[in-house]
Amino acid sequence: MRCLGVKRDPIVEEELWRSVPVYFISFLAVGALDYAGYIPIGGFANFILAFVLTAIHFKLMVGYRKKEYLTNPSISSIIDHMLKRQQPEKRDTGYMELNSNFLPILIILIIAYLVYRYAV
Repeated sequence: MRCLGVKRDPIVEEELWRSVPVYFISFLAVGALDYAGYIPIGGFANFILAFVLTAIHFKLMVGYRKKEYLTNPSISSIIDHMLKRQQPEKRDTGYMELNSNFLPILIILIIAYLVYRYAV
């Protein structure tokens, strides 16, 4: 469904849909770690921590797929591509090349850690 002629990126849309089950898996993993006593958080913090993990996964996957020009949404093809050691060929798919600068992701991880550390 197109809304007011807005052109959406198919990679972002596919990864957004993929992030729904990733959120639930993250929520279950955080809940299991909380239940076992490895991370002593509770209540609403479980939802927030699962959301932060999902957002990090979303950002990494979109960045990787755009950088490597992966238009196939199959998770098996993405994992297969990650395990290959050769450099991918440049394809003319219309995406600009991204820098491999993960400083924003590192900053998000540090902020999430500090929020967790000082919230408990």
